[in-house]
Amino acid sequence: MASTGRLIIRGVVGGLAIGFGGRKLFGWFGGAGHERTAETFESFGYRNGRVMATLAGVTELAAGVGLVTGTATPLAASALIGEMVNAAAVHRRQGLWAENGGYEYPLVLATAATCLAWDGPGSLSVDRALGRERTGPAWGLGALALGLTTGTAVWRLLRDEQK
Repeated sequence: MASTGRLIIRGVVGGLAIGFGGRKLFGWFGGAGHERTAETFESFGYRNGRVMATLAGVTELAAGVGLVTGTATPLAASALIGEMVNAAAVHRRQGLWAENGGYEYPLVLATAATCLAWDGPGSLSVDRALGRERTGPAWGLGALALGLTTGTAVWRLLRDEQK
């Protein structure tokens, strides 16, 4: 039963990540597409909006596919966590709650990704089928640490400090 629950969480969280990436890169689901997303990233203070739009979109697509299929789950989770660190940082001034433009939603997705890395993708996954499923506190905390580190590095290295 627990594997079914993890499959559902992976499908929803990973599916949303795929959607985020597709919206940024290709305008899927009514998204802005690459050019408008690049402009938005520049308005958030990123120096090169095109690079950031590409990086964010590709990362979200790859993380989403990894989570949906249960492939390299700790790495896929850390990629989504890193993306959500940037999303939360952009929205931090609006506070926690999403209805005020806050970082509630990125926090929920990063938490779900951390839990998937901790508990593993379950029996209905590529990782399990290949005998490569990794679970436990070290994998969950490792994914969280990698996501926080890379997300913070992107935030600090690719942004203009004046904005």
